[in-house]
Amino acid sequence: MKHTIVVVLSILSIHSSILCQETLSIEEMQLKGGLSDRRESIPVINDKTDELSLFIVDRKKFYLNKYNTAFELVDQKQFDRPKKSAKNIIKAIVTDYQYVFLLANDKKTRFELLKFDAEHSTTIVNKDPLFSDDESYVEAFTYRNQICVMTLQKKTSKLNIYKIDVTGAKKTMHYDFGDVVFLDKLGKEIPLYKSLQKSTTGLMKSSFDLGMIETDIPNALEIAAKSKKIYIEEDSIIISIDNDHKTTQLLTLNLEDNTYDARSFKKPDLLYVKNNENIFIKSNSFLANNRLYQIVGKKGQMRLFVTDIHSKELVKQLALQKEDSITFKNSPIIQEGGYYSNYREMEKTQKFLRKIASGDIAVAVQQLGDTTKVTLGGVKEINTGGGYGMPMMGFGAIGGAMTGLANAFMTPTFYAYSSYTTTKSTRIHCLFNEQLDHLSGEVSKNAFDKIKEFSKELLNEKAETIFKYNGYYVYGYYESLHKRYYLRKFMD
Repeated sequence: MKHTIVVVLSILSIHSSILCQETLSIEEMQLKGGLSDRRESIPVINDKTDELSLFIVDRKKFYLNKYNTAFELVDQKQFDRPKKSAKNIIKAIVTDYQYVFLLANDKKTRFELLKFDAEHSTTIVNKDPLFSDDESYVEAFTYRNQICVMTLQKKTSKLNIYKIDVTGAKKTMHYDFGDVVFLDKLGKEIPLYKSLQKSTTGLMKSSFDLGMIETDIPNALEIAAKSKKIYIEEDSIIISIDNDHKTTQLLTLNLEDNTYDARSFKKPDLLYVKNNENIFIKSNSFLANNRLYQIVGKKGQMRLFVTDIHSKELVKQLALQKEDSITFKNSPIIQEGGYYSNYREMEKTQKFLRKIASGDIAVAVQQLGDTTKVTLGGVKEINTGGGYGMPMMGFGAIGGAMTGLANAFMTPTFYAYSSYTTTKSTRIHCLFNEQLDHLSGEVSKNAFDKIKEFSKELLNEKAETIFKYNGYYVYGYYESLHKRYYLRKFMD
């Protein structure tokens, strides 16, 4: 009888995961490559027509499937994959039949532009340096159908953004933050170059590791836990810096001119902290809907401030002590990840506070209609040979084991989805209205939860991607056994 119940529940679970998605497209395709070869999916959406161009890449070829807005296949092309050291695809843009790819080597010290004309099936590789030798690459993103490459002049506070359009033309934006004071976690003044590095103290060379945030998708705590983050706004980007536990710095860079703004926001103070306990304080922030959420905690207590970034008015504050009940949570205390138990629930506030203070503390925010979902918690790296700064991508990366394809192409949505794979997180989910009054009710499954459940039933998925399209999520993958590429629709 017990065996029958288990079988029935398994069937119901599979049936439920199938029902939560809609098939948009199935295309026959035969990709080449062995177990060690990279297969990638690169979705590029035309800003003007909303048409999707999906590049599926194996070790030898680029395959282009072009879809109209009804996901009907309207064109197919293929061309050879460049045999260059700069072989990793970082970003891509499109207009009509013209495509531009930003390529980089593994260390992101060499960059090239690959221009593909789909109408005439021609390719051109531009090897001209994008920036000078005294600059270091920080990050790349797309903005108004342009590829933007952010660099910093070494050991200075001079930041450059190179905007590249579909013709390959480049425009340079200069931002000099020399008059802004940046501090490391010990309170020592440092340049912006040092401030944005992964580690701001010590003698070891450190790389840049900024989290790219899209506030209309479920951002995992693993991304929110980064102390430096980038938010793309309508005509600007905002860089947040949380190097110390006293202030959050916001740098706003206008992408249409060279103007910038630098502001500091004081973080909440904890109670009864002795001078020798300051090193145990953890803090971070998250920006959403013009409100800055700042979290500070240590073993036994936590505080949250929500501040309007324009008026600097304090909109909401929450305080939690180890003896308190968490009256503002809408979920159990969840611990996920780890070697021995992938998911478990806790009851005691004291244990929650101890767990989030033992790793990197974080707050993440998502707007769901009139409801604001706030996730509070912390993450801790699992020692697998790689950090949680980059998801460990590989074969069956969503549903199966991970391998170290850290340079695979990922949309911001796919990056947000995949980022939890090498960490252990402890968290609570909380629901608020627009005035940040607490709401009752359960937290419903989001699109990422549904994709995760669905992908568990897949056995041979390769070249996976997730991207947001017209308000819903598209999960794409190559099913290598039957040699088909699927696009499936999921909703929050």
